[in-house]
Amino acid sequence: MTTRTQFQDQLLLNLVRADSRQDLLDQLIIRTLGLRSVTLWWQADGILTAICRAGSQRSEGEPTALPSEARYLLSLTDGISLSPEVLAVLGLRLVHLDAQQTIAALNDHRASLERAARTDALTGLFNRRALDTDLDAVGAVGGSFAVVFIDLDGFKDLNDRFGHDIGDSLLRGYGTWLARMTGTWGRAYRMGGDEYLLLVTSFPGQPAEFGVWANERLQVPFVDGVTASIGIAWRHESWRVSDVVRLADQRMYQAKAARAAAQKQLEQRQSGQRQPEPDTDPSSEPE
Repeated sequence: MTTRTQFQDQLLLNLVRADSRQDLLDQLIIRTLGLRSVTLWWQADGILTAICRAGSQRSEGEPTALPSEARYLLSLTDGISLSPEVLAVLGLRLVHLDAQQTIAALNDHRASLERAARTDALTGLFNRRALDTDLDAVGAVGGSFAVVFIDLDGFKDLNDRFGHDIGDSLLRGYGTWLARMTGTWGRAYRMGGDEYLLLVTSFPGQPAEFGVWANERLQVPFVDGVTASIGIAWRHESWRVSDVVRLADQRMYQAKAARAAAQKQLEQRQSGQRQPEPDTDPSSEPE
C-alpha cells in the first residue's frame, strides 16, 4: 500500500526530473491527492499572467507566490494545499528551467553572432574572415586543395548604368550560383566588391580537368556583358598556403588582362571593317 509520504517522495523526484513548466504541473495533478486543477502565473510590473495550466477547469483559490521565486505564483483546486517541501522544489525547478532557457538563448545568440562574423551580409556566402580560418585548417591537414580567384568583368559598367539594386542582385545571384556549382567539393567566399574565391578540397578529378570545368561552369550564366576572370592554383604548386592564394590571384589578373587585350583586338578589327572604302571615281582623280 502506497503511503502519503511515498506519494510525496515520488512527486518530489518527478518534479526534479521535469523538463518543462507543463511537465511540472502535470506531475502535481498526477501525484497530489484531490488536486484537479492547477495554474502557474507570472507576475511582472504589477501584471499577473497565466502561463501554464493542468487538469480540468475547476474553481481555484487565489494565486500564491512560490518561496524560491516570488514572481511565480500558483493557484490550486479550492481546499487543496501543497507541502512546503513540494513548493520549495517546484520553485527551485522553475528557476533552474529558466536558467536553462536563458543559457540556450545566449548560446543561440552567440552562434548567430559567430555565423554573422563569418558570413557576407549581401550574398550569404562565407567571408574573408571565414576563409582565413578555413585556410589555416586545410594548411594544417596538408591535403590537396585548389584556390580559385574570380573577378567579374563588366560589373562596374552594369552597376553604373542600372543602379546598385541591380548590381546587388547580380552579386547575390552569382554567389548562389557559385555555392551551387561548388556543392560538396568545397566552399564559396565573397572577398568584397565583385571578387569571389572558391576553396576546393575534394574535386573528383585531375587539376587539368578542374581547370576545364571551372572555366566552363563558373562563368556568369544569366547576364550579358558580365564575365568572370578566373585564376586557379593548387596546393602542390607551393608549400605555403598564402603563396597558393597569391598565385591564384595573379593568374586571375593575367586572365583579366588577356581577356581585355582580346576584346581590344576584336574592337580594332571591327572598327577597321567599318571604315569607308576609298573614293575610286575617275572624275575625282587629279589630271
